Order: sequence, then C-alpha cells, then structure tokens
Amino acid sequence: MTPTDAPTPTIRTVLCPVDFSTLSDRELDVAVELCETFGARLVLHHNRDLAPPAWTRAWEWEQTHALAEDVEARADQHMNELLARIPKSVAAEAVISRGLVVPVLLHLVDQLPADLLVLGSHGWATEEHASVADRIIESCPCPVLTIRDCQGEAPCLRLRPADGGVPVLLVPTDFSDSGDRAVRYAFDLARQLSVRLHLLHVAPKDDAGKLEASRGRLEAMVPADLAGRVDSSVETGRVTDALVASALRLEPGVIVMGRHARGVVRRFFTHDHAQDMLHRARCPVWFAA
Repeated sequence: MTPTDAPTPTIRTVLCPVDFSTLSDRELDVAVELCETFGARLVLHHNRDLAPPAWTRAWEWEQTHALAEDVEARADQHMNELLARIPKSVAAEAVISRGLVVPVLLHLVDQLPADLLVLGSHGWATEEHASVADRIIESCPCPVLTIRDCQGEAPCLRLRPADGGVPVLLVPTDFSDSGDRAVRYAFDLARQLSVRLHLLHVAPKDDAGKLEASRGRLEAMVPADLAGRVDSSVETGRVTDALVASALRLEPGVIVMGRHARGVVRRFFTHDHAQDMLHRARCPVWFAA
C-alpha cells in the first residue's frame, strides 16, 4: 500500500441531519468541530416526515392539517435556534424537506454534494426493521460519521491535540477490500491532522503462526511518511467484543472502519461487525466510503 493508493478525504461540505432531539445537540457539536478542523461548510437538514393526508380518515384531516402547520412553524424555529449556535467562523445553511427520510437524505447527499455525513443513531435494528442509520450507512455514497444515543455523558469527537494529548484514531481492519479502504482513508486523515493511528486486527483463533503473520501484515501497511505515528496490535476472540475492549483501553477520538454493504435478504444471515460497532461504540464511528 502506497500513499498514492489512498483516496483523499478532502472535506468541503458536511451534512448534518437533525431531528431536534437531545442527540441533535451532540450531532451539531461534532459537525461544528469537523467544519472548524477542515474549513468546511455545514449544511443542517431536517425532514418533516409527516404522513400524507390520504392516509388519514376524512374527519381527521382538519386536525392533521392544523398539526402540520404547527409542526412546520416549530421546525423553522428550532432550526434557527441551531443556526444561531454555530460559530461565525463556520459557513452554515439549513435545508428543511418533507418525504421518506432515507431517500430524501441520500438525494441531498448527491445534490450538495456532501463529503461527509454526520448521523445520529437512536437505536438497534431488528431482523424485521433496519434503523434509519443502518439503511443510510448501507447506501450512502460518501463517508458517514455516526454518533450513538447513549445514556449519560458520552465521549466527544477528538481530532485535535488538547490537554489530554494527541488524539488516537482506532482503525480496525479484517484485511478485506472494505477494511483496506478504511485504512487508506485513515492514513490520509493522519496526513491532514495531528493524530496517531492504531491499526487493529482481530484473529478468530489463538494460532501463533496466524497472529505473527497478521502483525507483519499490519506493519507492512504503514506508509513511510507516517512511520512513528502508527501503532498496531492483533487481538483474539469475538470481533466486536475485542473492538469494544480496545476502544475502552485506547479511548480513541474516533473509530475509523469499513462498512460491508448488504441487502435486506443478507440481513437475516450475515453478522455485520460494522453494524455492531454502530450500536456499541461509545465514541463516534467514522465509516469510510
């Protein structure tokens, strides 16, 4: 792997959908941090996902119409309040739409176009229902940085040195094409930021030969221009458990990892570690495209 193989994650436009929940406050903080770090513009998006009038009985229409007008007025007010919180140093604008959330958001990603999507996740998917975050991550053409709605105080995104020292970006890889793309993306982030990287591979069995080969493979990935700024380790056990344990130990500013796009049918049969980390990691997870 050479530096010329790496896609350049130049971030000019950050798209941040908000639903005005408490999670939206964290999303906004993360999006502002990213825009300040990369000099990007910020686009806030809210979708008025109202049920079409045809779905209501005739006697409900007047009440539904009045509710819609109230919802629209409150959405405008909330959006203006969020815009007022954004520092003057960040160029920001707002988009309010109506329609099915996932296709509307993916259309906006293409239309802007967005270089990064900051997305909050409210809960787990089930076998019958994929969460909005799961569906967007599967289909989004640009990288997606996710923030989990967790109890209590959650770690914030850290991409710049502070009192706690140089931030660490945890980069797990399974040596697949998706994992390799995420590693290259993380390398390019490291070229733009004052961070350290920690490459991690989880081996399914405690086989000394395989462990040593995996360590050598991780070390061989590191380009010469990042020598001294990249650590690596190989863990054993269940993949998601090992990733979560490593994140607790290293306290990374963000986890950068690949995503394995898959259809609805495969959802019933494939265990997806990227999806598990979306819902178990306390720190933000940055899914490379």
